Amino acid sequence: MSKRLENFIEHGLFRSRWLLAPFYVGLLGALIGLLISFFQELIHFGQNVMSMHASDAILASLSLIDISLAANLIIIVVFSGYENFVSKID
Repeated sequence: MSKRLENFIEHGLFRSRWLLAPFYVGLLGALIGLLISFFQELIHFGQNVMSMHASDAILASLSLIDISLAANLIIIVVFSGYENFVSKID
């Protein structure tokens, strides 16, 4: 009886890994939001680049880099988390 209960609990715990999948889908939504933000910043930068001081251009460039690094971090978390905890990616 205790072995059946143990197997039942283990199977339930193993199947519960799929509860993480919506989190990863949500992170992909955040990635889309970052993409939109990146293009907004890029358009703003492109419109004002001729009138910017060097320090403003550097700050605008760093803002684009910051968004890019955040997007890369999201991709790393989604791929590694899904691959390690939910299911192997084909």
